Amino acid sequence: MASMITKHFVTVGSRRLHYHRSGVGPVLILLHASACSAKVMRSHIDVLSESFTVIAPDTPGFGLSDLLPMAQVTTEDLADALADTLDALGIDQVSVYGRHTGAQIAVEFAARHPDRCAMALTDGFPVYTIEERIKRLAGYLPPIVPEFDGSHLLWIWFRYREQHVFWPWNAHDLAHRADTDVPDLDFLHRGVIELLEAGDGYRIGYATAYRHRGLDVVADLTVPVCFGGRPGDSQGHTPEMMPAGTWTQQLPRDKHEALRVEHQLLRQHPANGTAPEAPACSALTGRSTTDYLNIDDRMVLVRTIGDLHTAPPVLIIHRLPGSSALYDPLLCAIGKSSPVLALDLPGHGESDALADDEQHVAEWVRSVLSVLDRLNIPTCHVYGHNGGATVAVELALRHPKRIVSLLLDAPVCLSPKERDSIGSVWLQGVEPVTPAWDGSHLLRVWHMRRDMALWWPWFEKKREFARKVDPRIDPAELTLEVREIMKQPGSFAPTWRSVMDYPMATRLAQATQPCLLISAKTDVFAPCFQLAASVRSDLLALWVDDDCAARAQAMIEFIGKIE
Repeated sequence: MASMITKHFVTVGSRRLHYHRSGVGPVLILLHASACSAKVMRSHIDVLSESFTVIAPDTPGFGLSDLLPMAQVTTEDLADALADTLDALGIDQVSVYGRHTGAQIAVEFAARHPDRCAMALTDGFPVYTIEERIKRLAGYLPPIVPEFDGSHLLWIWFRYREQHVFWPWNAHDLAHRADTDVPDLDFLHRGVIELLEAGDGYRIGYATAYRHRGLDVVADLTVPVCFGGRPGDSQGHTPEMMPAGTWTQQLPRDKHEALRVEHQLLRQHPANGTAPEAPACSALTGRSTTDYLNIDDRMVLVRTIGDLHTAPPVLIIHRLPGSSALYDPLLCAIGKSSPVLALDLPGHGESDALADDEQHVAEWVRSVLSVLDRLNIPTCHVYGHNGGATVAVELALRHPKRIVSLLLDAPVCLSPKERDSIGSVWLQGVEPVTPAWDGSHLLRVWHMRRDMALWWPWFEKKREFARKVDPRIDPAELTLEVREIMKQPGSFAPTWRSVMDYPMATRLAQATQPCLLISAKTDVFAPCFQLAASVRSDLLALWVDDDCAARAQAMIEFIGKIE
């Protein structure tokens, strides 16, 4: 039976690193290829954790790990950064497995830190001629430029797919056809989201592959290093390519069979010692502290600023569908005056998924309450944005003694008539989002979100329904929103169903806590503001500027008056 995979953050100097961990025993580090994250190593974690304490980090600049603080990063820098990470984790020695760019880091780590490396195993070690390096650096890594029509999402989709059709991806002829299957749609979707996560900075970490010294590193190796390769792999190499005396291993084409062989190889030279318990993530100035809580064997991402026990903190519930990732500026603004925390609701962002029948307001409320209990927070103020306001209001109604005040930002509030008309048509347009072979699922979500800023309701694309505000449709901002929404596409349709079905006006009227209602006029649910303001005569309703400082100021002033 596979061990549970837990997720963690660790602060390494002035940067933050994200990693997966599972198993017990000698420590094994898994290093993924670019431009993915450690999520791609899931099957390796499951199998190898039978024999090892497996730690699979997102390499700097990918996944949720910060870039290294330098304009041009080298593989040597990444190898040294791995050593720094081991220091932060309290680990002396490890074995290292790496794939593609991760293989380069693994071998360079073995060369530069031999006392800390029991062995290294590669699955596809990149070997390039000088001419190939120059050509890749010149044209292999074009910038990611968000476009108004979402066409950059399709470009990324086919760019990622194409590297499984041609190698390199931009050499479209028979001589460069890839000798492999195109991965399934879920695999491609995950890879696209990871590219969006890295953003245009993907070129920094990815370019290290084409600046690395390649086989010249072999001369510096003093610990066992096995160079493995699979038939059909874009980075495949043959024993004849390797310097004399190099340990090489031909791996099976089938990835599951290859993993079985890799498991056997790694057990030949296990590291000394074990890993201590995962350390807490320490604070960094000007940003929230991120970590995970294990709630009923489900990892829930939590962000905090300040001591949560000096005063009732402000709890931030993100818009639904969405995540807390885009709320860090708001956390920082509130955190200047009050302790604050946010979480990715289960089924959203980086928290673990929910089953289909669990994706509803009551389950989210239960999860939030479990987080408050785990953190020993008896009372809090709760902020809910858009669909997140449904969770805030329901939490206040079900657990009134725990919630000091409600801070609602442009809640989804419809009259019964609007729920029958707007709500029903809205849900008809929200079909389940499943990855499509042509990437069109990404465009569908992009244009729904963009049209929400242009019309109310978004599906009535007529002159009389055009919104009379400057629309928030900046392509870069929309890209971040769509990225977070699409981290768990299976949640998209059921989440909208729960939000649009929720009787906000009725439930808000029943809440007894002091209530602040705010909205920017540009918010996609600003048209709901007047109805929400009318359901309780005692709530304070304010229009605010569309920035975090204005929102935070309104909330802090309101909290100050009721405490």
